[in-house]
Amino acid sequence: MQAHPQDVRPDEPGPVGFIQRLSRELAAGEIRLPSFPDIALRVQQVLEDTRAPRTQVAQVIGADAALAARILRLANSAFFRPSSHQITDLQQALTRLGNQLVRCTAVSFSLQQMTLGSGEAQRPMLQKLWRQGALVASIAYVIARDTKAAIPDEALMTGLMHNIGRLYLSVSQTRLSTEEFDGKVWVKLVEDWHPRIAGAILKHWKFPPAIVAAVANQNDWHRDCGADDVLTDVLVAGVALQFCVFDRDLLEPAVSEVPAFKRLRLSALDCQRLLAATAEQIKTLQAALAQ
Repeated sequence: MQAHPQDVRPDEPGPVGFIQRLSRELAAGEIRLPSFPDIALRVQQVLEDTRAPRTQVAQVIGADAALAARILRLANSAFFRPSSHQITDLQQALTRLGNQLVRCTAVSFSLQQMTLGSGEAQRPMLQKLWRQGALVASIAYVIARDTKAAIPDEALMTGLMHNIGRLYLSVSQTRLSTEEFDGKVWVKLVEDWHPRIAGAILKHWKFPPAIVAAVANQNDWHRDCGADDVLTDVLVAGVALQFCVFDRDLLEPAVSEVPAFKRLRLSALDCQRLLAATAEQIKTLQAALAQ
C-alpha cells in the first residue's frame, strides 16, 4: 500500500522530519541545488520573453559551448532529423526542437553538470539516476508517438524530469547527520516522497502544468483518471518498461500490474513489438540526452 506523505508528522526527528522540512522549503520556493549552473536560468529567462528573437536565444545558449553542442546533437538525433541533412547552425536547431524542449534540455544539461561536480561518494548514484531519466524519457517519447496518446516532446520532457525529486533528495541528504540517518527508512521515504518533491521543483521552474502533474502523480497508479491525465499514464508506462528493455521476461507482469497500460491500450505483445521496433531509436536518443 502506498504511503501518504501528508500522514508524516512534521515534528518527527531524523529523516522523516527532514523530509517534512524539505517539503516546506520547496513550498516556499527555496530550492537548494549546489553547483547548479545558471545557464538554465538564463535560457529560461530569454525563452519567457516572447519578443526575444531567435538570434538572442542562440546567443545565450552559444555562450556555453557544451550546452550548444548538446542542443545540436539532440536536433540531429534520429528522432528529430527528418532527412540525412545535418544541422550545424544553432538557430536552425532551436527551430527544430522548439522552445519547451530547448528549455528542458538546458535544465537537464545543468542537472547533469551538477552531478558531475558532486562529491565522489554521491557521483555514481546521481549518474545512475541521470541515465535512468534519459532511458525513461526515450521510452515515453516512443510510447506517446506510437500510441498518439500524448505529445511526444512533452512525454520526453516528463521522462527526463521524472527523477528530479530523487536527485534533489540525494543531494540534500548531506544535510542529515550520520546519527539521524537510517538507510532503510531513507530509501522508503525517497520512494514515497520523490514525486511530490519533483512536482514542487518543476512548478517553481514554471514547467507546463501537465508535466508537473504527471511527475507529481507518477506513483499513484490507481488514481481516478481524466481525459487530461494521459501524460501521467505515458510516464508510468515508461518507468515500468525501463526494466523490460534489459529483460523482456518482465513485460508480462509489468503490463498486468500497471493499469496505465490498459488505459493506453497496450498489451504485453504491443510493448514487445514497440521496444523491438524502436530499440535503436531509444538507444540513439538516450545517448543524445545522457552524454
